[in-house]
Amino acid sequence: MTDLDGVEDDPDWAAFANLSPVAQTCLLVVEAHDGDGWRGLIAQKAQEGLDTSDRWVREQLSELEAKGLVEASGPNKRRETYSVTEDGHEVLAGMRDSLDRALGEDS
Repeated sequence: MTDLDGVEDDPDWAAFANLSPVAQTCLLVVEAHDGDGWRGLIAQKAQEGLDTSDRWVREQLSELEAKGLVEASGPNKRRETYSVTEDGHEVLAGMRDSLDRALGEDS
């Protein structure tokens, strides 16, 4: 897609591909478990034997929030509840469409 200045925009999937694998996982977890489901990521990674801390996951969520892909809400300043923004949904839909096209070409 081209913007008003004639500059080609990156496709929606590119924003997902440009995230670190950890941030991708966090975005997918927030999408799947709107609210405080991100806490499940910590438990899951601990079960897999990976050293995952609350702080580490919060850093990834902050990165996603700065990019406008998730937003925090909650009754206090600790940012306990996250949800995917409209931009985040567009990025995920673009990635899903890209995967569907790739898988369709291979079958």
